[in-house]
Amino acid sequence: MTIKLGVYGEKKIVHRVQEIAKQLPSIDVLPFILTGPDDTWNQTAGAMMCDVLLFTDYSYHENVDQKYKQTIFYIDYDEYSILSSALHAGKFSEKKCLSMDYPEDVQLAAFAHEIAVTEYEFISTSYKKQDQLSTQELVDFHKQLFFQQKTDIILTSRRDVYSKLFQEGLPVHRMHIPDKCIFQSLEKIVQTWEEKHQSSHSVITGIFRLKQTNSAPIHQPTHMEVRNRLNQFCEKYDAILLPDKDNGYFIIGTNKLIQVITESYRSFPLLYELEELAGCPVCLAFGLGVNPLASQKNAYLALEACYHEQASLCYLVNAYQEKMGPIGRQKNIDTNKLLHALVHQARLNNELSYLFIQFIVERNNEPFSSHDISAFYRISKRSAERTVKKLLSGDIIKISGKERQYTKGRPRKLFILNH
Repeated sequence: MTIKLGVYGEKKIVHRVQEIAKQLPSIDVLPFILTGPDDTWNQTAGAMMCDVLLFTDYSYHENVDQKYKQTIFYIDYDEYSILSSALHAGKFSEKKCLSMDYPEDVQLAAFAHEIAVTEYEFISTSYKKQDQLSTQELVDFHKQLFFQQKTDIILTSRRDVYSKLFQEGLPVHRMHIPDKCIFQSLEKIVQTWEEKHQSSHSVITGIFRLKQTNSAPIHQPTHMEVRNRLNQFCEKYDAILLPDKDNGYFIIGTNKLIQVITESYRSFPLLYELEELAGCPVCLAFGLGVNPLASQKNAYLALEACYHEQASLCYLVNAYQEKMGPIGRQKNIDTNKLLHALVHQARLNNELSYLFIQFIVERNNEPFSSHDISAFYRISKRSAERTVKKLLSGDIIKISGKERQYTKGRPRKLFILNH
């Protein structure tokens, strides 16, 4: 699974992150170049497309963090990167005394011995990464020491502090972030993401049936090829294949199987491969649920939909009993017309417009809810509802059918493109 990683920072370091991230194929970097801490206001819409946000400086996170709910990571300094920066800045100090700030999770004691054997004296203070009040406090800390002539060089780990002191003409330096720290942060993101998604408990149950009732039982040798193809499919996506009493099969899986089904709205070759092998139309019905019993119940609802036509069909019923399909039957979507409407009617910017088109195309224009937008882009429910409101006001979408019921809570509406 590819991680859409939004990287916020100045141009130079964001490009460094992009280059280093090439070593980790599971990461797709989306760069957001900032000219200063306040510039995050201009980039908040970009967070909608990201799974995870990575900040290259501790002063950048505030506005995006309040608006969206993605996991936040930082490129962290380590003890020796701080020490090397301090030794470099010390070369410009006549007093051999510097003031220095660093994030509180770095243990100064870890490199206190190395500092002690140098010719420099460091007066330091620490701060919490997400404490925005610390900006002025850090500025005052450095200024007080400088104007008291206790130090003559300032070393800071934060861009906001550097900017304020530099504007006042004080001799301030910024800590350097080594490539090693960037790579370690990216590794941590991948590890955290994989652990998070491996812990999901969603279950998917599939039911395979032949539509011709006079066909020989699928367990007989005449249908060995069908069973072998289903076995191959299940092995590839870590699923279990079990025969049922009605000459069909159950397919039981979790995340890996869920992913391939939900990515197959527009094209599902397996369905037609099985039809060719069986020599007759077939049904593939899938149900999602929080446990095997719930997913099986929804699979039977999907199976009912598969018998609405004589042709081979595949449907999915999700945990909220919303029917999706036919899966694999591509719907025509005029993306040029939709883009024009999104920009001129809904007043979305180009970035959000392209994102919504991607969402609609991948879902094959199936009915969706604000929850689906929230899950697709991993944004907060409130952010998704704001997007839906813009689409409704711009006459881009309309309410589709009746409200469906959550497993818990109030009903929610489904929407579809307003052709």
